[in-house]
Order: sequence, then structure tokens, then C-alpha cells
Amino acid sequence: MAPQPTPSDAHGQPVRLFHRANNTAKAVDQLVGICTGILADGEVNENEAVFFAEWVRKHAPAEPVWPFTDVLQRIERIFADGVCDAEERAELKDVMEALCGFSQEPPLPMAENLSTSLPLCMPQPHPLLFANQQFVVTGKFAYGARTAVFEAITALGGLPTDSAPTKTTNYVVIGVFASRDWINTSHGRKIEKAVQLREKGTGISIVSEEHWKQFVH
Repeated sequence: MAPQPTPSDAHGQPVRLFHRANNTAKAVDQLVGICTGILADGEVNENEAVFFAEWVRKHAPAEPVWPFTDVLQRIERIFADGVCDAEERAELKDVMEALCGFSQEPPLPMAENLSTSLPLCMPQPHPLLFANQQFVVTGKFAYGARTAVFEAITALGGLPTDSAPTKTTNYVVIGVFASRDWINTSHGRKIEKAVQLREKGTGISIVSEEHWKQFVH
């Protein structure tokens, strides 16, 4: 059976997708508002961490798009043991700060995110190879803390590092919470170096967290 066409309004606009994007935008605004309130005193206490987790768990299933999908995965990883210790609360604080930073940027199409403004390889390499491949990891990841990203790469035979890329680097993976103003950030130096190496034909690939995550189990 042929797929049914998406319903359109009198102007030919897809009704279903418009309403979905509108509802998601409202949900993102609510999420950012919650993060802003929690961060007002500069810290995330245990009760605030639990409240944030419960809110995301409640609303993420209805909004199966970024940032809800990645934030929910990170929350489930943090609360897997039923508690959220000081280090994990600091991790949640990073997530909330990144979300608030996202809200201050001009609106992006729903299919995009902050990493799309970076000098990624287009098209991005497919598939990503891991065995004996050197990965430079930079930026903040929705996937988890830096140790979790390293472990995922190592489990597939890759060689992760957060040092500056060199001629022997195969991939630079940029976390989804990388700022659009990346050139002025601490991880901007690594990205600049990667671009220079790419222009010299070293074979280095610059990829987004979203693309990398497709090949991580």
C-alpha cells in the first residue's frame, strides 16, 4: 500500500508537522525555563536533580526529538543506580547550562542542532571505523560524561583522546553541546587544528556526536 500523503492546510503547509514542531518548540521553552530556574543559585541540589529527571521522563516520550532524546538517555544513565551523587549533579548542571545556551541562539530547524554550524565533513563518513582508529573527543556530549564517551570508543577498538589532533588522528568527534561561537571556546583550538589537517589532505574526518552515535551501541 502506498504511503498516505501528509495532510496540508489551505496554504499547502503540512498540518501535522507544523503542530508537532510548534508543540516541541513550546516544550523546549518549558525545559529551558526549568533549567534557568534551577541554575538561579548556581548549583543543582539532589531535589532539583530528581525534579529535572522526572520532568524530562514525563515529557520526552511525547517529544522524540533532540534535545529530549539525548537528555533523557543521559538522565537514565545517571540515575541507573537510583541515586545522583555530587559528580553526577555537576554533570546535570553542565547539561542545563548547555540547554540555556541553546535557548539564547537564533531558532534552528528541528532537524538541526548546535553542531551543524561547525566545520563538519559533508557528507560525513559512513560507516565510522573504530578498530585501531584514533579519535579526538571535544565539546560536551549529550551521550554522557567524557569517560562514558571514551569507554564507548574503546569498547569498539578505537583509541580515544582529548588531546589536540595530529597527522595520525582519524576522527574528531564534536559533542552536540558545542557552541555556535566555537572559534572563541576552549575546544575551538582543536577544531581549528583539525580543519588545517583536513585541508592538508591527512584524511582526518570531523564528525558530529549525532553521526558518531549511530555507530555506538
